[in-house]
Amino acid sequence: MKEQNYQSFLRNYYLSLFFYDFVFAYAIYNVLFSIKGLSVSEISILLACWSLTSILFEIPSGALADYWSRRKILILAPLIKSFCFITWFFANGDFYLYALGFFFWSIGYSLVSGTREALLYDELTFFNKTKVYEKALSKKNFYFYLSIGISSVLGGMIAHYDLDYVLILSVIPLLFSSFFAFCMPESKKVKSTEEIHYLKFIKLAYKEVKSNKLLFYFFIYSLGISILSNLEEFDQLYFELAKLPIFYFGIAGLIWAIFNATGSYFAHKLKRFTFIYFLIPFLCFVLLLFAGLFPSIPMIGLLLLTHLLASPLYTLIESKIQHSIKSKSRATVTSVNSLIINFFSIGIVLIFGQISEIWNLQSIYLASGFFLLVFTFWVISKRKIFNTGR
Repeated sequence: MKEQNYQSFLRNYYLSLFFYDFVFAYAIYNVLFSIKGLSVSEISILLACWSLTSILFEIPSGALADYWSRRKILILAPLIKSFCFITWFFANGDFYLYALGFFFWSIGYSLVSGTREALLYDELTFFNKTKVYEKALSKKNFYFYLSIGISSVLGGMIAHYDLDYVLILSVIPLLFSSFFAFCMPESKKVKSTEEIHYLKFIKLAYKEVKSNKLLFYFFIYSLGISILSNLEEFDQLYFELAKLPIFYFGIAGLIWAIFNATGSYFAHKLKRFTFIYFLIPFLCFVLLLFAGLFPSIPMIGLLLLTHLLASPLYTLIESKIQHSIKSKSRATVTSVNSLIINFFSIGIVLIFGQISEIWNLQSIYLASGFFLLVFTFWVISKRKIFNTGR
C-alpha cells in the first residue's frame, strides 16, 4: 500500500508540474511584446516587475508552504497563473496590462517555487527514498523541459496563424495542472521542531542560511549561473534580430527544451565530476562570445548549446542546496535562494535593457559571457567547497 501511494504521488506530481509549464505563450511572449510595439527597454522593465513581484511574495509563499498544505498550494498556483494569459489576451499593446499579467504569473511562480522541491524531498523522506532524490529531481526537470519543448512547437505553429490564440489556449493546461495536484496524496511533513507560527519559519530559515557556510556558497553559485536564465528571456529578441521566421520560434524552443531535458535527466550521473562547476561556465563564455560578435541564424545553435551545457548545473546545485538544509523550514530556505536570485534578476534585466539601448541587443550576450568568465575564476578559487557534500 505504501509503495502504491508512493507511485501515485510521483505520477500526479510529475503530471501537475508538466502541465504547469505546458504554456503555448512561452514560445513567443517576448517577441509578442516587441510586435505589439514595446521597446527592449520596456520589455526589460516588465521582466523586472515580474522579479519584483516574486521578491514580495517569495518568502511569504515559502513560509505558507511550510505552515499550510503544500499540495493545496500546488492546486492554487496554476489557477492564479492562468489570469496572466487572460489579461494579456485583452492587453493589445497596453504596457500596464502586460505588467498586470506578469503580476499574476509571478504570484503563481512564487507559490510553487520552493514548495515543489520541499514537497518532493519530504515525500521521499516519508517513503525512505531520499537516496534517489537527485534522480527524482532530474526527472522533475526533465518533464519541465519536455513540457516547454512540446508546447513551444505548438505555440509557434499557433502564433503563425494568430498570436492571440496562443495566449488564451495557454489557460487550458494550467487547469490540468491544478487537477493533478488535487489528485496528489500528501503525507505529513518531516517534523524536527515545534514552530507553528508563520514568522517563526522565516526566522529559522534566516538563521540556517546565516550559519550554514556550505549553503551560503551554494546560494552564490546558484546566483551566478542564474544569469543564463535571465539571458534566455532575450533569446526570442535575438531570434528576431537573426531574422528567424516566427514559425520556427517553436522549433528553436523545442531544441532548447530537448537540450535542457537531456542535461537535466543525466545530471545525477555527473555529480562526481566536480570540475564541471567551473568548466561549464567557461565554455558558456566562449559560446556567448561568438553569439554576441556574429548574430545570425547559425549562432542560434551556439545559444542553444549553451543551455545544454548549463542545464545539469541547475539540478546539481539544487540538490546540494537541499542536502545542506538542516532545519524544518525547507520550503522557506529554498525560497530564500529564489529571493536572492530574483533580486539579482531585477538588476540584470534592467542593465540588459540599458546595454541594448546604448549599444545593441547582441552586446547583452557579450556582457553575459564576460560575467561568466569572472565567475569561472571565482569557482576555481572555491573549488574545494564543491568537492564537499552529496
